[in-house]
Amino acid sequence: MPKTLCLALAAACLATGALAAGPAQAADRQFCQDYARAAVNQVRAADSHRRCEWRTDNNPTRWSPDWREHFEWCRGVSRAEAGDERMARKHALERCAGGRDHDHDRYRDRY
Repeated sequence: MPKTLCLALAAACLATGALAAGPAQAADRQFCQDYARAAVNQVRAADSHRRCEWRTDNNPTRWSPDWREHFEWCRGVSRAEAGDERMARKHALERCAGGRDHDHDRYRDRY
């Protein structure tokens, strides 16, 4: 078999395998529905605390009230990445809503 044909077949096999394996790591639909619901609840909680306002203004994607936006983002990442984002929102909310975020500039670059 000519060398170029072998290379073409090998490339086609690799491409097919990459396409088949691509979405396997993405979070599943039910997980992302739960993730989006929790995200919107966290956003509502932040909106109810004046001390959290600067966080929501400085990171509008993380603090979006749009369920669909959170759901779609989740569907494109792994469960671990979605979990990390959920925890980041949780910790930010605990700091600002709990009154422990007196020096908000110190945390600005973290989120």
